[in-house]
Amino acid sequence: MPRARQYKEIQHIQIDEIQLPVEIHHEWRQSARVSIGRDKAIIRLPIMISASTKTEHLQWAKDWIVKKLKKDHTLKVQFSPKGYQSGSQLEVRGTLFTLIIDELIDLKSASGQRVDRNIYIKLPLNLPAELKNRTCQKLLHKVMSQTYNLHVQRRVHELNDKYFNKKINSIRLKNNSSNWGSCSSNCNISISSRLLLAPPTVLDYIIIHELAHLVHHNHSKAYWSLVEKVMPNYMEAEIWLKKEGPKCSW
Repeated sequence: MPRARQYKEIQHIQIDEIQLPVEIHHEWRQSARVSIGRDKAIIRLPIMISASTKTEHLQWAKDWIVKKLKKDHTLKVQFSPKGYQSGSQLEVRGTLFTLIIDELIDLKSASGQRVDRNIYIKLPLNLPAELKNRTCQKLLHKVMSQTYNLHVQRRVHELNDKYFNKKINSIRLKNNSSNWGSCSSNCNISISSRLLLAPPTVLDYIIIHELAHLVHHNHSKAYWSLVEKVMPNYMEAEIWLKKEGPKCSW
């Protein structure tokens, strides 16, 4: 008998004003599991169960997600739609920028640019709310990354030259929500552009966190000892990210 093929599907749960993406994995496992990540909920279901049991597991998981989101204010803030409005302001690295959003009937594609402290976003008219939010997020990431890319690169090199003196191939600001940063085996460092919305010491911590991976490609005791040696108060940044990190989104 051929082995059942694992697969995943995407659904959505409406919780008040929040439309939460749910990634459902049907895989080889013994029990159902549910968790909430940075940008979606994840449900893992055993693939070899009856349709009725699968429905029961799925309902249990969705009920858990709804209860968790309604109870946890931080999660509600994390997933609540931004609702971008022309004239609203955004603070990035201590500077207030004003959003100026135009929705144009003949426009085919969206665009964004910064002029001084104004961020101009042009959108096709009548975009669905979810698509409008997602488009604004991408454009804000793009515009602010272009604005602060050299600043972040300089800071990475400053900290590397001072504490690590390791080879770096590339440094990128990424529009990711799955982590705050990464360091590849090829010495490529990526930093989430969401950190432009965090205090400077928190950005420094993530940079140091990734630079330390140029020495130790793991999270061993030696790795954390190195991080602590460079930044003795790094746990303050960890606590800030846990508490305030979900609010850092474009």
